[in-house]
Amino acid sequence: MHRLILMTIVAAGAATMISTPSSAQTTPFCIAGRGCVPATNESYNACFQLALRRGLTVSRGDLHNLNSFIYQCLAGKIPR
Repeated sequence: MHRLILMTIVAAGAATMISTPSSAQTTPFCIAGRGCVPATNESYNACFQLALRRGLTVSRGDLHNLNSFIYQCLAGKIPR
């Protein structure tokens, strides 16, 4: 009986992992004082690449500007 329950749980977990691709999952991108916006890996990467094309860098001095740009891009305030 315990084996049947265990197999059912494992099968349900596997079906859940297969049916939900990891790229479709949203995780919040948060900035203190501004809040959070939902982001998928693809949307974050698109905004990150746009920021780099527009001249922002990943350097320590520009990190605040980079994060602000990505936040605004994910919120839809910056046209792609």
